[in-house]
Amino acid sequence: MALIDKKTEVLAAIIVGCVGVFFVFGMPFFVGGIISELGFNQSQANLVSSAEIAGMALSSMLGFFWIQKFRWRTIAYFGIAVIVAGNLISSIEFSDEHSFPLFLTVRFITGLFGHGLCFSLGVAAIGRTINPDKNFSYTIAAQVIMGSLTALLVPIAMSKYGIVGMTYPAIALAVIGLYFIKDLNDGKQSELNNINTDGSSKMLFLPLIGLLIMAIWQMGVGPFFNNLVPYGINNGLSGDAIGRALFISTAMSIIGPISASMLIGKIDRSYAVFGALSIQILIIMSFSGEITWIGFMLRAICFQVAWNFVGPFLMGMVASVDKSGNYSVMIPASQLGGIAIGHAVIASILSTGNPSLINYFSGSFIALSVLIYFMLFRNRTE
Repeated sequence: MALIDKKTEVLAAIIVGCVGVFFVFGMPFFVGGIISELGFNQSQANLVSSAEIAGMALSSMLGFFWIQKFRWRTIAYFGIAVIVAGNLISSIEFSDEHSFPLFLTVRFITGLFGHGLCFSLGVAAIGRTINPDKNFSYTIAAQVIMGSLTALLVPIAMSKYGIVGMTYPAIALAVIGLYFIKDLNDGKQSELNNINTDGSSKMLFLPLIGLLIMAIWQMGVGPFFNNLVPYGINNGLSGDAIGRALFISTAMSIIGPISASMLIGKIDRSYAVFGALSIQILIIMSFSGEITWIGFMLRAICFQVAWNFVGPFLMGMVASVDKSGNYSVMIPASQLGGIAIGHAVIASILSTGNPSLINYFSGSFIALSVLIYFMLFRNRTE
């Protein structure tokens, strides 16, 4: 009889992960609020965003060490406490120019010990489950719903209540997360005793290759998606029209993880990875020349559906060779790190005055991730 996961345990991991990743979805609006409500300039606002994301990535990178040393429920309680404290402090009016370093420090610490801790722990807990691919698809579906609601409601809340329109929802979500921690996998290493391994060198090599594949893939997809707004503006689309298109595409992208959850176990992972990433490359290359709003929206929908479809397969790829969660906890670092590196390269590309090179850069790195998967990963896991 096939083993099944405890539904309460999976749900707890999903909720804790959502508590952690909430600020990533709300960051564009938080940056806007820092400028409009606190009076800091755009450069300072982006520095705050960078500090928080860097803190989250660092938390995930260090996860290999803390994930093995502490009870996971203890980590979750600590992370949520930091989220509540950090966002309460951030709700204070940091409008004075001299208060900016303190505000920056608060957001970095909140990202490092709060949001980053919970996000990474949620991913590791899903990676520890019996069916990580399917559970990652549920995780991404939940995050898509949360991201859509964030895009819909947070701007309204911030226009009415200021910066607390972002920080209070983060606190409320964290408080909700407290209820589910009791059902979270506590990370007992004794549970891993019955897991068969093929040698320590292989178990070290394969998860790292999996993380590398994810980082390279994110170098292509993340920065490309984040540059769709200027692409649309350059093609005569208004900011409101672009916003509507991206909201629709984000909401529709839930088709990706739902489809993945139905197909996992029925199709080979390699077919899913090759098919979805090939579609992403084709869509990226189709973003050229003049484009209508309908064309822009349909391309964005297809791109995000493919993105969220292949995500569970790639995250499950790491979890399939790491039942401990020791490497799965670094998945957020590979994702955020890949996006950050990709942005740096694209910034250099834009300085050449030829933005169309972004398409070739993004397509090339997605293709490289496929190549590495088939050369170094697939044959060693068959």
